[in-house]
Amino acid sequence: MPIPGLTHSEATAIQVTMAGKPVEILAAYLSPTRPLIEADLSAYFGGGMPVLMAGELDAKYVDWNSRLRIRRGKLQRDYADGNSCLIFGQGTPTTNPYNPLATPDVLVMVITKTLTSPMYLTSCYALSSDHIPVLIDTTCRSFF
Repeated sequence: MPIPGLTHSEATAIQVTMAGKPVEILAAYLSPTRPLIEADLSAYFGGGMPVLMAGELDAKYVDWNSRLRIRRGKLQRDYADGNSCLIFGQGTPTTNPYNPLATPDVLVMVITKTLTSPMYLTSCYALSSDHIPVLIDTTCRSFF
């Protein structure tokens, strides 16, 4: 389903029913050359239903296991704090930069809104890429 209102970021969404309620699952990406803006975060989480969003917004913040704290990370943290969202970062780097002098860092994270289940993130090193995929595991109390 489309996500109206995105300006700088890209995202794909599906809607599933869990415990009789709709939940949006989003995959998001923001190019490092474009700024993270609050309007895009509002487009992700402002639809009024529970959301699980995973992606790379290049919003580093030490609270999510990143080495750095950058402006994008502060904006994302402030938005999450003000809008009842939770952010989950991976315990190991999710980027493997092309530059051998650069230090790998955590770029992929999960943000949820009105989901009460804990999230567990695991890096998947089986694939070769400059970004290490992350498996997201959560409990679901629905019957399928």
